[in-house]
Amino acid sequence: MGCFEIGALWLMVNIISIDADTSAGGIQAECLGNRVQFTLPSSLNEGSPLEVYAVNNAQTFFLTPHLAAQCGYTQKLDPWGNTIVSASLKSCFAEKQGDKEFKVAIQVKLYEFPMLSAKVLEASKSCSHTVVSREILCETNSMEVSVRIAIPEFKEAPVKGGPTVIPNLQLWKILLYTPGEKAFDRETLQGMGYNVYSSPTRLVMRSPYNMADNFVLNVDDVDMIVFKSVVLFRDRWMMAIVESTAACPTNGASVVGQMISWRVPLHLTPLMSSEVEILEVHMGIDGRRLTSEEMRSLNYDMIFTESHVVVVIPIGAPGGYYKSHAVENQYHISYKIEPMLELLWMEGQDKTTYKVLFPITTPLTPFPPQITDNTQPKQKVFDALLGYFLPDVVLLNITFGSELLTVSEVIIKGIGLQEQSFPNGTKAFALQIPFSHPYVQEKTLRPDRRTYFLPLVFGFVILPEQASFSHSTVLEASLSDIVRPTAGGRCNEDIFNIHVKYGSTPRSQLQIKLGQVELSDEVLQEYEHHSNETHFIIIVPFLAPLVALESVQLTGVLGRIDVELYDTLNNLQVKDFSLACPFFVKMSECFSNGTISVVVPKLESVPRLLPGELSLRDPACKPYYNEDHFAFFRFDVTACGTTRTFVGDTMKYENEVTWKKDEPLPQTSDFHPESEYRIYVSCVYSANSTQSMIFHAVSHFKEPEADVGKGELTVSLRLSQDMVYRLFYHDGDYPVLKFLKQPLYFEVGMDHSRDSRVAVGLENCWATLTKDRESQPKWDLIVDGCPNPKGPEQTIIHPVSEDDRVDIPDHFKRFEVKALTLREDDGSSESEDPTVARRVFVHCDVVICHAENTADGRCYKPCAATPNQIGSSSNRVRRSSSFSEEALQHVSIGPILLI
Repeated sequence: MGCFEIGALWLMVNIISIDADTSAGGIQAECLGNRVQFTLPSSLNEGSPLEVYAVNNAQTFFLTPHLAAQCGYTQKLDPWGNTIVSASLKSCFAEKQGDKEFKVAIQVKLYEFPMLSAKVLEASKSCSHTVVSREILCETNSMEVSVRIAIPEFKEAPVKGGPTVIPNLQLWKILLYTPGEKAFDRETLQGMGYNVYSSPTRLVMRSPYNMADNFVLNVDDVDMIVFKSVVLFRDRWMMAIVESTAACPTNGASVVGQMISWRVPLHLTPLMSSEVEILEVHMGIDGRRLTSEEMRSLNYDMIFTESHVVVVIPIGAPGGYYKSHAVENQYHISYKIEPMLELLWMEGQDKTTYKVLFPITTPLTPFPPQITDNTQPKQKVFDALLGYFLPDVVLLNITFGSELLTVSEVIIKGIGLQEQSFPNGTKAFALQIPFSHPYVQEKTLRPDRRTYFLPLVFGFVILPEQASFSHSTVLEASLSDIVRPTAGGRCNEDIFNIHVKYGSTPRSQLQIKLGQVELSDEVLQEYEHHSNETHFIIIVPFLAPLVALESVQLTGVLGRIDVELYDTLNNLQVKDFSLACPFFVKMSECFSNGTISVVVPKLESVPRLLPGELSLRDPACKPYYNEDHFAFFRFDVTACGTTRTFVGDTMKYENEVTWKKDEPLPQTSDFHPESEYRIYVSCVYSANSTQSMIFHAVSHFKEPEADVGKGELTVSLRLSQDMVYRLFYHDGDYPVLKFLKQPLYFEVGMDHSRDSRVAVGLENCWATLTKDRESQPKWDLIVDGCPNPKGPEQTIIHPVSEDDRVDIPDHFKRFEVKALTLREDDGSSESEDPTVARRVFVHCDVVICHAENTADGRCYKPCAATPNQIGSSSNRVRRSSSFSEEALQHVSIGPILLI
């Protein structure tokens, strides 16, 4: 699951209206096929200890876990504290009337502090259920098989009309197959933990899953635990044999991306012969069967293959719920759901019902709490929100500096502390504490600035298992008498609207730079602009020279304008700001008179391009008009090398704008030279004179090709769209927009190599604000093959294992970066505008070495374990060295826009 977004955290909701009666004391009861379910609302016990008893003929039996599994009962607690008790209609203590009427009763004792008295609640439920020849129930703690006993009838003597004799068969012996044969009597078997029940018409056998005489059988790649028995009945002069076998799946569930798939074999070989007819298949949740309409509304699906029925459930779907976990003092969550599958098949003249209840829990996903700092320094109060948590998380205490306070002590000391709940079922904790409080520390960095900071450690506990974890943070805010200038802007149709607020800096002292151009009076004459005592506004067309064009898209261009504010008196850069927007404008147009026009902009990534040197396929067809930053072509469909193809009743004309240099361009310090610039343009004319224009391809650059006969191992750096490294962004997706709270998942992989003797290692990785690898500021992510020792919690190196995409794990390296790492911090709480995207580029030095050279430690290097890496399969990383088999390569990716 990628990282879980708050909006996706929806807890379990009631998915079916329940027609349930309520017994005395408020316990709800309902019949669910061959089971009955009792629900004790949390409002009745409010977290008090309780005991559950089975009731039969006024006798009560305490349901220990062992007795519950042996007798057909289950007990669980849902996320809201409701106690749910389920029982088979054929359980040990059920009252049975024939094979159609069943009554199940329970008793619940609620203990009150100090455990000297108990409140007793009782409930019972009568259910009608028509049994078939054989019923198999796979509960969460046991498996049960109920078989009809066919008692033969015969004439006492070969005399016509003689009396019919029904033998009085008694259970004699039970044979268990493990798969070897063992014989037991009923008392011995029940003493071992099994349950055996027989009536004149039925035999019921029940086995907990963990019994030693059960065995595991693999059926179509799904492990089934099998309880196989043959029961012998005899009279003094005859014998009957009843076979009773149960087989229940123990695996088959898998998680891919955000979907759960649960496979159950259709050909249950321990239970059926090859000649069976499957009559019905049903899916349900928590023991309740769902209709097709309900499954569609809940986004559930059931798929049939040749050998399996597959239940597909989206993670987070109604019917399941999220659960909190504490792992190595870190907060994790999982998704839990209990699907049910029912099959009905015919074998000869006998019907079998097969019901499986299969609890599924997804792998644990880290969900670290995040601090949202809403502090307004001028109000001199820290105002922070810590979230987000599931309802089963309880805040126990907060440590202020070195003093630990319980929640009640925090409130007594006058510190604002509130729990806030959200519609998606999550919650957060809001904390307000004045700067003047003794717990808050103060620093004076310079005469006009004071900094306040407050170290905090929040202590939590997860119910009901009482698992604990903590989260540490430091709140910091600065007060200054100086109001710094700010810059902002928005895009509207085909213009940039940029505004600057002077703050306390006089306009005459403030230098404004757009792109690479300082806004002098001469420059301002070319643009619409407005100013007053507090603000400056300028309107810049998207094709102006001040705009950096990043890429040409299908319907327009992606442009960016950079704003830099400079305090000339104090010789200080006070603000930089970038605004990138897509402009959906026609770059090419087709006319009915057979002419085509196209505007070709100069892109930032090709700084040496001279628009006047562009041409169509015919090199003699130069721009109709050009300036320093764009070229305009107008040409006839019959000229300039335009080609024509016929498709049905349409004609398609194609040409291309190219830039070719006779001599190669000089190589820059960080990128390969580019020798070709190319944009495809096509027009389609229909027979009805209706024409349409297709801007066939975006601008692209032909990369230099390797020399023939010269082999080279190459690597690439990619950004994953999810945390399981299944989907990746492509070149045309950049710039990619991310939020500061989102982690970034990177993968370095070797391209087109099948040699298992070589391996990829990360030497150094860092981030910059420009494509220049050497530019400043610079954020170190991986240093000398290990997470940055100055901030190891911000970078996590993930192990790589073999799967359907990765054949050789040594050819890949993966790491996760918390986007907050890439946020500039100049000591001012107002230094970052949360609505403005910051462009970053990520670079890595990659080493390719021989995987077998491990003896001297130069290809591998151990890294000190960090809290984020404890429990990983390995803390070793690849490390470059000086011997000749290695080759160091440089890879870069971006831009990534962080908001």
